[in-house]
Amino acid sequence: MKGTLGLILLFIAPLPLVAAPPVQPTEMITIAPGKFTMGSSDKDIEWAAKTFFSESLDYYRDETTAHTVELPAYKIDITEVTMGQYRLYMQQTGVPAPKFMDNKRFNQNDQPVVGVTWQEAVDYCATMEKRLPTEAEWEKAARGTDGRTYPWGNEPDETKANVRGKKDGYRYSAPVGLDPYGASPYGIRDMAGNAWEWTADWYQPHPRNTHPNDFYGEQFRVIKGGSWFSNMDLARIAVRGKSLPNRRNNYLGFRCAK
Repeated sequence: MKGTLGLILLFIAPLPLVAAPPVQPTEMITIAPGKFTMGSSDKDIEWAAKTFFSESLDYYRDETTAHTVELPAYKIDITEVTMGQYRLYMQQTGVPAPKFMDNKRFNQNDQPVVGVTWQEAVDYCATMEKRLPTEAEWEKAARGTDGRTYPWGNEPDETKANVRGKKDGYRYSAPVGLDPYGASPYGIRDMAGNAWEWTADWYQPHPRNTHPNDFYGEQFRVIKGGSWFSNMDLARIAVRGKSLPNRRNNYLGFRCAK
């Protein structure tokens, strides 16, 4: 009896806890200090309206004016933060799962994490000893210094971005960093399509922009880059998307900067 009890106790002894493997931070690229052109000129938005058959220029007014911005050196993630990375982060910190984590269209480990709020994105970056990029940092990393319209150049090309439709081979979000997609001049991936990306900034007018907009202020955060749900118009670098900070959308993710 005594030996049997010992076997039972041995059998039910709790297993030692196994720590979750550490999150491997996304590889970063250093953007050299210097100037670049941010925003769109009147000529730029006229081209966009004509190319994408817009009936009015009003939608594009918040992109103006084109202006020169000088930034110090900084680093930015080569790709968007993935579902796999966020899963490990959840295991380590106990934060709840973001929306769409159980949706097979969006929850593969190599897809960008979506369904996170602005604060959740901020918290993740802080845990990695990083932060969200500013709108200017994001735009320079995507555009380079030659004022291009898309990361790969000036012409729309649905085979170089994961946007609405399946010309790139994906109906929903795609694995991050795929080679066929057009990288920016710095080698940054997924800056046109796949997932809109949170930035650190409030949605405010560009310098010298005199067009009224009821949405300016400290209500919306700027999001950049378009998504799998966008057309090529919204995948232009200068486009200024906006979202309430607490929104959880299946087309909205993030990358970090430092």
